[in-house]
Amino acid sequence: MLLDPLSSTHRAASTAAPSAASSGSTATTSQQSTISITDFMQLLSTEMANQDPLQPMDPTQTMTQLAQFTNLQQTTALAQTQSLATGNSYLGSQVTVSNGTGQAPLTGMVTAVDTSGVASGSPPQLVLNDATQEYPLSAVTLVQYPAATATGSATTPAGQ
Repeated sequence: MLLDPLSSTHRAASTAAPSAASSGSTATTSQQSTISITDFMQLLSTEMANQDPLQPMDPTQTMTQLAQFTNLQQTTALAQTQSLATGNSYLGSQVTVSNGTGQAPLTGMVTAVDTSGVASGSPPQLVLNDATQEYPLSAVTLVQYPAATATGSATTPAGQ
């Protein structure tokens, strides 16, 4: 999702007189699908620096954009935390995963959770039976948690 806080009126003004900080940031954001808080603040400060003094920026619009960006960041962080917690809760459990190739689902014990791609936005990957193949959380169709008592095991469909 590309967040562009510059309106067309202010974009024309900032294009006519770009600063050194904004030229690199603008090129970067046009190539990426998301921007960081630093990029957002650079765009906001560039917009303020290049605004028409006779038609200043609406402060309500600025605060709305900042609040939306902060909300998006917090939602993304919450989703990452939730997927990590879900992946970790599967450790030691029997899971059934669909491999997406039309073959029969695979069942195995989750022995590890690969979180190496989480910082870049990828979901955690489950490692079954210490194999080299990894499966995303979305591939899990059934979870069988180890029994807390000797009376049996708990079986839960994925997503509950």
